[in-house]
Amino acid sequence: MLIASLTQIIVGGLVLETFSKVTIRIINILFGISIVLIILIVVMENGSPATTMAWILVLIFLPIIGFILYLFFGRNWRKERLFSKKDYADTQLLATYIQKYPLTIEDNWQTELSARLNKLLKNNSKATLTVNNEVKLYSDTMEAFNAILKGISSAKHFVHMEYFSIFSDETGYDMQKILIQKALEGVEVRFIYDDVGCWMLKKEFKQELHNAGVEFVPFMPVWIPFLNSRINYRNHRKLVIVDGKKAYLGGLNIGDKYLGKNSYYGYWRDSLAEIEGQAVLSLQAIFLADWNFVTGKNLMQETLLDKYLPTDITVKDRFLPMQVVANGPDSDYASIMQLYFAAITYAKHNIRISTPYLILNETLLSALKIAAISDVKIQIMMPDKPDHFLVFWASRSYFQQLLDVGVEIWTYHKGFNHSKILIVDDEVLLIGTVNMDLRSFSHNFELAATIYDRNVCAEAIMHFEEDLMNSSKINAEEFKQRSMLYKTRESICRLVSPLL
Repeated sequence: MLIASLTQIIVGGLVLETFSKVTIRIINILFGISIVLIILIVVMENGSPATTMAWILVLIFLPIIGFILYLFFGRNWRKERLFSKKDYADTQLLATYIQKYPLTIEDNWQTELSARLNKLLKNNSKATLTVNNEVKLYSDTMEAFNAILKGISSAKHFVHMEYFSIFSDETGYDMQKILIQKALEGVEVRFIYDDVGCWMLKKEFKQELHNAGVEFVPFMPVWIPFLNSRINYRNHRKLVIVDGKKAYLGGLNIGDKYLGKNSYYGYWRDSLAEIEGQAVLSLQAIFLADWNFVTGKNLMQETLLDKYLPTDITVKDRFLPMQVVANGPDSDYASIMQLYFAAITYAKHNIRISTPYLILNETLLSALKIAAISDVKIQIMMPDKPDHFLVFWASRSYFQQLLDVGVEIWTYHKGFNHSKILIVDDEVLLIGTVNMDLRSFSHNFELAATIYDRNVCAEAIMHFEEDLMNSSKINAEEFKQRSMLYKTRESICRLVSPLL
């Protein structure tokens, strides 16, 4: 009897073991088929070769991790389904704005450079050219933040804001306090915040704003912030609009570290433009389109246009042409990437770039190299310390190719330089929220002002020259001698950079 029982147990165990092996084998086969199918899908999507190859390598060498990453981040279903609707809504809203406020502008003010960029932005992003504007640039972040607070304090009717990152620290509560104050005064306050960029924001912070009457709304909420902290399609815009008459646009987020209160970063260098005039209406139209997307509320109805798009916005009869361009995964074209490419290729004399990140596609890399070979003086300024390890080292992987053709690369050592500036031939300035990387060009929702004015450019150049005094120029020959460890680190980070 005992022998029979032992025999049954052994046989049962052998059967179970055989069944488990067969099950595992079937699972492995199905998983392998899934990997192959995903690779085929990646190839058939006809994306950029760099991104396609990066996904293929991750799926082959890290199949389990790659499979999970692709399920979360690889597919463009959100773009295809959600943003097609957003693009349609934005187009309708912006068309209403353009019809309400048509502008007749003579072309005799234009240089060859400004004329070509103007036409490009008009065609690829429906960017309306405005001419009656005033712009003040801020290079000191504390001064910039105080200017924003002062502008909000002056609001009589409404305050509209979009920010990627806000922290519930001293600086965040300074902003919260003034927004609550204005809401209690009866001023309409609408605030779009990115749900990933603000994933650390305390619930109490949000609730206090809601309780005061501030409409504090997340952009595309996510369920798993840790996994989604680098995913596609985030709202990277930083924008404040006061009564439709004054706007603040730049790279500055809201938090202590952005005002130089973090010991690692030290002084935080950023860029901000204070804008008055007709261009504010363009920014307001973009905000209203975003508000319609996140809330479903259309504030650009005929009965509300005079309220939210006021016509009494003239400033000193100042002729200062500029275009505001919005970019995102809902755009028909990669409009800001095309703007950067065009500005670089059209340059005849000099290009100044300040960016915290430098992740280039082959198009922009070639544009910079060709411009440099054509005797255009190019200066690129970047931080000398990382805030994102992978992006920092991936950025440095482009240095050698640029140095070899005469591009000057400077690293800022006073603190952390987060400014986002492009100045071309001393006559065109691009300022906004755009990093010179693939994420800003292809995935994030971004904003940039293209300013066609030599006086404003001169002010930006002065700030740039001041930054050079706090920077070190990289020596091409010395950079070649960096260790193999550094080169390997740069190459690996560059390989995965299309996925960042």
